[in-house]
Amino acid sequence: KDEIEMDKNQTEKSQAELYREERKQRMEKAAKKNATKSPQLTKFGRILGKCCGVIIIAALCLTVIYGILSFFGVPQKVATAAKIGNKRVSVAKYDFYYYDIYNQVYSKAAQYENYGSGMGRQLTGFDITKAPEDQSYPSTLEGYDNPTWADYIRETALTYLQSYITYSQLAKDKGLTVTDDQKTELEDQIKQLTTYADNNDYSLNRYLTKIYGKGVNEKLMREIYEERYLATNYASDSQKELSAAVTDEEINAEYDANIQSYTKFSVNLFEVTAVTQELADDATEEQKTAAQTAAMAEAKALADGYLAKITNAASVLNVATSYKSSSTEASVNLVDTDAATVKKSYGENTVNWIYSADRKVGDKAVIETDGGYVVIYMVAVPYRENTNAVDVRHILVQFNTTKDSNGNKTELTEAQKATYYAKAEEIYNTFLQNPTEENFAALAKEKSDDTGSKENGGLYENVAPGDMVDGFNDWIFDEARKPGDVAIVETTYGYHVMYFVSNDNEPVWKLNCRSAITTNKFNENDTNLMASDEHKITKHDKCINWGSEQMNKIIKNFLANSKKSSSSYSTSK
Repeated sequence: KDEIEMDKNQTEKSQAELYREERKQRMEKAAKKNATKSPQLTKFGRILGKCCGVIIIAALCLTVIYGILSFFGVPQKVATAAKIGNKRVSVAKYDFYYYDIYNQVYSKAAQYENYGSGMGRQLTGFDITKAPEDQSYPSTLEGYDNPTWADYIRETALTYLQSYITYSQLAKDKGLTVTDDQKTELEDQIKQLTTYADNNDYSLNRYLTKIYGKGVNEKLMREIYEERYLATNYASDSQKELSAAVTDEEINAEYDANIQSYTKFSVNLFEVTAVTQELADDATEEQKTAAQTAAMAEAKALADGYLAKITNAASVLNVATSYKSSSTEASVNLVDTDAATVKKSYGENTVNWIYSADRKVGDKAVIETDGGYVVIYMVAVPYRENTNAVDVRHILVQFNTTKDSNGNKTELTEAQKATYYAKAEEIYNTFLQNPTEENFAALAKEKSDDTGSKENGGLYENVAPGDMVDGFNDWIFDEARKPGDVAIVETTYGYHVMYFVSNDNEPVWKLNCRSAITTNKFNENDTNLMASDEHKITKHDKCINWGSEQMNKIIKNFLANSKKSSSSYSTSK
């Protein structure tokens, strides 16, 4: 047995020695082969190896650097979305405008939603639950066959950019500056945004990035708002200059050419609707036409009969009520109305009858409309509104109403109203301690709930009859009203602390003519400016598309979070 083991060990050693010898031979062979290679090629191989390593490291470094730059929005700041003349517009600035326009569209539709679910979409065409790119735009849009809301927002953002940048440059050329009030307003907005950011554990710049996308920071936001303020100041100055230059000859020519736009009238009327008999689903077009013709003939006969019963203005309401019991004085007696209002409800034929050259008080007629016949009685022929426009200040103490389970607004109790009145009375008494217009303006800036006028000291200028809500309107156009009058007035909005400034303005008709002429001239100048080489827009579509895509991602994220928040709220309830 020992001999066998010895032989086995010897055999294993021999095999190991054999393997070492073979390995040695292979190494010697490889060495001889390498010795025949070019020294230059050998060196190149070493260099190439090193270069590959350097390239890999460089690529990794560039990836890290790009990631850092992207985090801080550098590509969005550097990339050019458009040029206005020779001024560059970064993708970051375009993104700011894109989201700003989206927010305007969204807010308007959301406001109408307060009147009932789906009302926002019905009245604006925009669905607040969907991203702009996922819903069709309900009108035509130049350059697009089947536009979406995203297309509309894109083009509107670019239009705004061109206007603001152009007018801000013209403002600088003219020596205009940002006003102190505008500076204060901007600082207040920055403070408010900073508070929001702090509450969400963000820095201000990071918070702006979350809202408007990468590249948007405080510096850019200040730049944008300065441009907007300057542009607004220039446009305001330009319009004032154009308005002051309008002549009486131009005003009279405008009035004669568009008399329906500058006159009012009073009529009593109601519509007799043509009721078509119900037809089978497979009715032919001839049968449908015959049924409609018969319905119109029946409505005409009814309308003629009602017209014969009308003897004066007062009788129209009684006759209308006999036709439709739900008729009311407000729906039948249209006092101091205008052509646009009547045309919208009763058609162009009715307006043409009213403005006929031989029309006189007491005239009556039956007039065909698309769906029947209007029975009408002329109470006051078209006249110019000769009442002077007024200037007025107010401080609104707004009612905060709630809704019931059906979405209808609930009426405030007398006790609740008394609380609001007490607040208005406190403001009123504070004003009386220093009853000057300057003090009232200061109180309005501090106390008013009317966001449309508070920054202007509660001031509304050139107000015409009917421009304001009932109560407010009645007070300012009271014949006894005089400059410096003050009062507390109740409207559906709340309590208004009123300050009458003056009615030392042009008659409403003349003011409206002047305004229309001014607007037409300004728009003509604007069109020429935007088409000029100095201010025309050059779009860089790839960068614009990139920016739009980024903004739509932010918007979809916003909508998803809103849906989650709403779901959580419903669950918690």
